Amino acid sequence: MSLPFSKFVPISASVQSPSFTVEKKHMLLAINNTLIPTSSAYLEFSGGSAVAAFGAYFGKNIPEYAEVQKYFGYLSKTGTSPDKLVVARWYKEAAAPFIKGTSSVAELSELKVVSEGSFNVSFDGTEFLVVVDLSSANSYSDIATTIRNAIIANSSAGDMFGNATVEYSSITGGFIITAGETGKGHTVGAVTAGTTGTDLSAMLGLNDAVLSQGADAETFAEFCDRLLNANSSGYSITTLENLEQADIEAAVQWLQGSIGEQTIYSLVRLVFNFTDKETFKTVQEALIEKGYTGYVACVDLNSENINILDCAICATIDFETANGTINFNFQPATGYTPITKLGTVVDYQQGQTNLGLAEELDNLYGSYIYSVGFGSQEQVLYGMGLMAGDFGTEDVQVNESWLEKDTQTRIMNGFIALNKLKLQGTDAKEFLSTMIAPSYEKGKTNGTIAQDGTVSEADRNSIYQAMGVAGAADSVEQNGYYFQIEDLSDEDIRIKRARVKTAYLCGGVINKVRISNTLYGA
Repeated sequence: MSLPFSKFVPISASVQSPSFTVEKKHMLLAINNTLIPTSSAYLEFSGGSAVAAFGAYFGKNIPEYAEVQKYFGYLSKTGTSPDKLVVARWYKEAAAPFIKGTSSVAELSELKVVSEGSFNVSFDGTEFLVVVDLSSANSYSDIATTIRNAIIANSSAGDMFGNATVEYSSITGGFIITAGETGKGHTVGAVTAGTTGTDLSAMLGLNDAVLSQGADAETFAEFCDRLLNANSSGYSITTLENLEQADIEAAVQWLQGSIGEQTIYSLVRLVFNFTDKETFKTVQEALIEKGYTGYVACVDLNSENINILDCAICATIDFETANGTINFNFQPATGYTPITKLGTVVDYQQGQTNLGLAEELDNLYGSYIYSVGFGSQEQVLYGMGLMAGDFGTEDVQVNESWLEKDTQTRIMNGFIALNKLKLQGTDAKEFLSTMIAPSYEKGKTNGTIAQDGTVSEADRNSIYQAMGVAGAADSVEQNGYYFQIEDLSDEDIRIKRARVKTAYLCGGVINKVRISNTLYGA
């Protein structure tokens, strides 16, 4: 008998999870709130404490708090709720730099003992020693006023000091010092210890304060582009802020691209809320005329922020389950008020009917809260899930986004897990195929991709022109999808790139069933 290999080559095994997983389609909420510093590209709130954490950060008295409650409180038909919320500051106006202190502020009784204390602030590179007497302060707000008076006394150094403000925030539990000028050219520096009397930097919670530098105003389109480049996990971008027609048109124009019949940013969905029907019609007619797509227009005539409901519906889709895709029509709208409540004599005599209103909004690709049923048997629902442009419906764009992300994630995990993916050779193509195919097979399971369907002659020709393979259209019909790995060009070899062409038959959804009755023997 000899010694086992394990004495010299011990091996322990552990199961490694994938580097990346595909997240659900979270809401990205644009909020014009001065508590968010420029150092935070975005904030994430998730899990069972998400609403509480949002309230702790922003307070409960802002309009967004109630909508965040509704967002996380939404329950889908399958019993799922949103997992995460992404929040980012939209700099609708230029912002001044500020110093946001922590809540580790000394007790008022301790601060009142200080008859001479100090700390250093720095605005635009100019340092100033703030010297204060806190002995007569009866509240933290009094202390804030005292600090402000000391800072603005340095007005000879410019408006950054002369127009500065100081407040004690009951939300953050700390002091916020805001410089007197706005714009990206203005800065603040870290608070440092005072040299006169008692050092107050720590006692006032300012030594570890969050610093926010000045920022220029940005359009909503620029906000969307910034968040895309920040690579946030949000998907449905929306806001409670008022948007002018120019804001909406510019943002939707930003979304457009030139990749086939889709938007270039199909992983981003813009959701707009219209509380006035005429404004909705004006904006939609302008956007439809330009052929724009990839955005959702919510008609919210009761001012209930149904754009948040739309985002919540999207955020509950579970693509990991069989038939996990959804129809964006016929979704539960518990607690919302339908706009199809016409029915009085005056309504009728003015030519206003529920069906007429619904068809008017449908023709302009609006989504809204409606009711359906007879008498007391009424269901309140959200729909219709229509979308202007080539996407056609919300479900198609959302499903396309999932398929893109799942494919990207699977290949990225391959890059990370393996030493290399071979560029050339038959085995290289075969291995790349084995990485791509599972995403499309999963798409058939969750309903993104349909199989055994029918491809029109026009689509057959389009597939043939794109692929150059006679049987590609048959594969799309029978198997649901077809992809081919292109032969390498000199440029591909130079930059080490593989190119793949794909085509698939989307599952789609039914919003209406038309039945023709023929009666005999009457």
